[in-house]
Amino acid sequence: PKVYRTIGRKAPPMSLTQMAVPRVRISDALKVTILGSGNWGTAIARIVATNVAKLPDFQKTVNMWVHEEEIDGRKLTDIINTDHENVKYLKGCALPDNLVAVPDAVEAVKGAHVLIFVLPHQFLHRLLDTISNSVAPGTMAVSLIKGHLVVTDGGKHLKTGTQVIAERLRLS
Repeated sequence: PKVYRTIGRKAPPMSLTQMAVPRVRISDALKVTILGSGNWGTAIARIVATNVAKLPDFQKTVNMWVHEEEIDGRKLTDIINTDHENVKYLKGCALPDNLVAVPDAVEAVKGAHVLIFVLPHQFLHRLLDTISNSVAPGTMAVSLIKGHLVVTDGGKHLKTGTQVIAERLRLS
């Protein structure tokens, strides 16, 4: 509060999020982006969007990067944003209004404080190439990628998807 500003000290954290995420932010609310929109990605996005809508430490809108494709002559992002359903990968499951499908990965991660990776492991490296210059320092990355392991030096060194993400996005 005011006394801390007056003496030039940082105020103590007001929430668990501020304690766990020590960084300077323009907004006190964390922006979350989901990277992936298949069955698993859409299910996670639905849960995350529902939860952040209730929590004061998070921005209400959650971006979900969607590999654009057409379904019956309509763009999948348009279907998700208008009908609030991923008819290709999670048909019949309503999505929250605060979940926004974004076809451009760079645009989806812009300004995000938390990135949740939920895409097939074979697409991770290409996605990291695309977004690496757009991810802000201090961003948190959560990997829900199944089965990603990089083996180097004839099996002497192993890297998980989480390690690859942190290294490539310079988040360590």
